[in-house]
Amino acid sequence: MKKFLFSVVIIFISCKSFAQIATIFTNEISDSTSTRAGIIGDFNFNSTALTTRFLSKFYTGSYIDTESKNSVLERTRNKNRIGAESSFGLFVAVKLDSVFHRKNVNFFFSIRDREHLDARYSDDFFKLGFYGNAQYAGKTAVLNDFNLNYIHYQQLQVGFFSAKSDSVARWGIGISFLKGQQYAAILAKKAELYTSEDGQYINFDTELQAAQSDTAHKGFSAFNGAGASVDVYFEGPMFNGARKSKLMVSVTDIGMIRFNEQSLYLKQDSLFHYTGFRINNIYDIQDSTFGHTNIDSVQNRIVPFKKQFVYVTLPATLNVSMETVWNHYFHLTEGVKYIYNANYNFMVYIKPSFYINKNCMLSATFGYGGYGKYNFGIGVFANFGKGFIVYAGSNNLEGYIAQNKVSGVGGYISLIKAFK
Repeated sequence: MKKFLFSVVIIFISCKSFAQIATIFTNEISDSTSTRAGIIGDFNFNSTALTTRFLSKFYTGSYIDTESKNSVLERTRNKNRIGAESSFGLFVAVKLDSVFHRKNVNFFFSIRDREHLDARYSDDFFKLGFYGNAQYAGKTAVLNDFNLNYIHYQQLQVGFFSAKSDSVARWGIGISFLKGQQYAAILAKKAELYTSEDGQYINFDTELQAAQSDTAHKGFSAFNGAGASVDVYFEGPMFNGARKSKLMVSVTDIGMIRFNEQSLYLKQDSLFHYTGFRINNIYDIQDSTFGHTNIDSVQNRIVPFKKQFVYVTLPATLNVSMETVWNHYFHLTEGVKYIYNANYNFMVYIKPSFYINKNCMLSATFGYGGYGKYNFGIGVFANFGKGFIVYAGSNNLEGYIAQNKVSGVGGYISLIKAFK
């Protein structure tokens, strides 16, 4: 039983994150350009309790020593969260003469590979998974309110965005067609594991729902579902005293995917009683010793799945920020972020940006919330001339620096070419 439940959460982790629609019409590119194209990608993983070193050992199958487990246990609370996100792809944007009789409008399309994982779990969940159930002799391990969501899909997006101009608002909208590759989810409102004091039996009392996409078709080519989503972006000028500011609001991934009728679904409320096996002579073990109790029969009793369509709402992201221009060399952005349907804590952040010159900018990000606690990152923008622009950095560096204390790791990069 040791590590079994926890493995369910970690098995899908890829440590990646979502890109935003605003990346496509970044302010650092002149609106005089007729076309721009780019490769964009970012990833991120964070947790309120797990550490980078612990996850690295778990993922590689290395021995997890007591020190590593104890360092996580010290950070574990009654409610714990983990989250991983990713987006990798490319885009092309073309300036049009007019759209619906409006000038300075750009058309764009992008294709991306997207992944998302999030989970919440109790402290007993971690203790049971990595310290075993001996400590619960005569007691109940409370795993209530356990939730896991994992989705992997491909995205084809088309849309429009306006060109920037002094004292004029900007907007962008994108509509996406989605191919569902893989999905898994568990919601256990009640999950309590009782171990008898003498260790002779366990009782697992559950009230849960679970779903999984077609297990016979996996990999990038798997077409297990289809759906659609919408992204919207708005940017408007503001004045903060004598300083110039702008308000930016984006809502991304408003949509859903329907996974096909080969998906597995479970909804149950039951008590499973398990007494194990009695073996009188180790040299005389027969198949009949185990009777009909095998992995399949246990699964059918605890998780009797049925096949049906499964509808999945995407984790939608709201991002609201305000950027203030203090002078030619220093801009300050303050913002809030929230991800719906994703076990996400409300995040607040600030981002000071230092412009060395018009072709080079350094930034830092400081935040609190999300899937971790404190967040720290750095970034760089560089214009190499002839239309070549690079953005690179990380919004979570803390997990690289203090691997045995925290877990925030990530990175992003955008390689963009603008054409006259």
